[in-house]
Amino acid sequence: MSSTPLRSIGYKWLTILLAVVLVQCMEAVVLQGKYSLFTGGFLQPYSFRSLPDRLLFLILSFWMNVLLLGIVGHFWFWLADRLRLRRLTAAYNFLFVSVALFGFWLAFKFKVLSYFSDTLDFVIARNLAGGSLAAAFRYVADESTIFLAGLAASGLLYWLGLAILRRWNGGGEEPVYTPPRLRLRYLLPLLVVVTTLLVAWIGRVPQLRYGLGKTTAYSLIANTLDRLSDFDGDGYGLFRFPPDIDNFDAQVHPGALDVPGNGLDEDGYGGDFHWVGGTPDPLAELPPQPGTHILLVVLESARADLVGKRWNGRLVAPNLTQMAREGSRVEYAYSHTGYTVTSLLALFNRTLFAGGGRVRLLDYLDSSGYQVSILSGQDESFGRVATLTGMKGKDHYYFDARVAIEDRVFPSKDSGSLRLSEARVVQAFRQRLKQVDWNRPNFFYVNFQAAHFPYSHPGMPMILIDRPVQRKEIRPENREKVQATYWNAIAVADDAFGKLISALKEKGVYRDTLVVVLGDHGESLFDNGHLGHGFELNEIQTRIPLILNRKGVEVRQAVGQLEVAELLVTLATDRFDPARWQDGRKPVFQFVGSLNRPALIDTVRYGEVRTLLNLGVGKVFFSDLERWRAVEEALSDPVTGPRTRQLIQAWETVRWQAHQARESSR
Repeated sequence: MSSTPLRSIGYKWLTILLAVVLVQCMEAVVLQGKYSLFTGGFLQPYSFRSLPDRLLFLILSFWMNVLLLGIVGHFWFWLADRLRLRRLTAAYNFLFVSVALFGFWLAFKFKVLSYFSDTLDFVIARNLAGGSLAAAFRYVADESTIFLAGLAASGLLYWLGLAILRRWNGGGEEPVYTPPRLRLRYLLPLLVVVTTLLVAWIGRVPQLRYGLGKTTAYSLIANTLDRLSDFDGDGYGLFRFPPDIDNFDAQVHPGALDVPGNGLDEDGYGGDFHWVGGTPDPLAELPPQPGTHILLVVLESARADLVGKRWNGRLVAPNLTQMAREGSRVEYAYSHTGYTVTSLLALFNRTLFAGGGRVRLLDYLDSSGYQVSILSGQDESFGRVATLTGMKGKDHYYFDARVAIEDRVFPSKDSGSLRLSEARVVQAFRQRLKQVDWNRPNFFYVNFQAAHFPYSHPGMPMILIDRPVQRKEIRPENREKVQATYWNAIAVADDAFGKLISALKEKGVYRDTLVVVLGDHGESLFDNGHLGHGFELNEIQTRIPLILNRKGVEVRQAVGQLEVAELLVTLATDRFDPARWQDGRKPVFQFVGSLNRPALIDTVRYGEVRTLLNLGVGKVFFSDLERWRAVEEALSDPVTGPRTRQLIQAWETVRWQAHQARESSR
């Protein structure tokens, strides 16, 4: 009988350790596959390339998995004892279920989200879904359905394995039992204490914090400890990076609103915020007056490299390329985010937050006597765009996918899924041209959704390809098919744009019309292993086309969507000042996530020169230097310091303006 306790403890720990080994192997494989964590990858600030680094990472990761699965295993075997389950059955259930659940979680996190970068979180998914929590859930859940077949197969394997186990065991095995003096629960407190000390140490080592932060066990444990140590309830404790600056003052924490001039650095970046005052609103200083007709075309997910792009030797966008060559092109134009809703609000409302006191584009055009026509292939109520921008203003003509819901290309009536074909939008545009009063200046906003994921819809013309990639085929190994389908969608949008121009020419008004075409954001097409938009700040996802049919429009600076309305109005009313657009060092501010808690912030200037701060790792990336530097190190350097301070100042300025707008609206 003396050996029974040892056998009892042995089989439990053997089961837990076996589960840990399997989980550890699965996680190591996906971490290398997604992040090249052990070899180094594109734009990855840290990696574990030396043997000592790899061993340390694996040992610490193993320890965290032992604690997590040890706690779960302890409660499972305690329950198995109460249920009088037999040892082999209890061990089989724990091993199968824990490894299967972990495997499904890894598959969801690193396969479904392999389309995205590691910055994707629920806030970003919500932004992609137009700010709606329900829509965000559907946005993510739509992809998770691909695991249903795997779930069913796992269930079948489980019951098959259990049947084999019962037949092989014959029911003669002892039930779960552990003598009190050697129960697992007496070992767990020691693990918890040691792990708490380890997590505190890891949080101070950037390389370990970055790598282990991508593992499930460490993330769960560190987040739990951080919540428990958040004494002031501001969402930051002692175990998160960066840690709370003052754990007894809820007003002071990383990312807090930095109040200017009070001598405190509430957010922990760059010292106390120095507010220099808001910049004047150019449209507020520009007296309203009528000008030429205006056609503003927004292309969904349009990349800047569509101009002159060839696929299999064929020009993808001949109409847009021709207009860029015969007219003008703003070479370095950018979205401020990777989200459709915030991009449209930046374009029409000229702010990155609600309110702000800037003159809205449509209000300015109304006061200038323009007749406004809205013709969109998407549902402009998505994210409340139509309401917030004034698209449904008095006397405005309004047509979108919700208005023509019976003509939608997909069955879903959900706001984020409603789309019209490009042919249907062109048809509505031609019809509208017959109705307007041409004795007044006209403004037309047209939105084409051709390049929206999954880059095709039923009935879409096949201009560059014979068949589109099917949704189930969209994965990294089919990158070329995905890209071909995307560029075909751009070709379809370009063809539709050409028909808009033809309609204006047939009406005899093209020469009197300013045409401006831009994208709402770019799109990753597995170029760097990721697919989509809204989770990275790089050229692919945020540099957009900005093309005008006017010759000689010289712009030698980076232009954000916030400035497009000013450019459009001054050109249409013959008040364009070239000197205003020659500051090559002027930055465009960008962010991923929310303004208050972004995952990334960035400034980009003429020539695609970026200064990017990853707040999750506390490091700044300088694209021209191809170098990551810790924030404090970057601030103290005479070369990188001014750029880092400019980035932090830009972020704090926008946040302070948003705060003022909220306060003034109360």
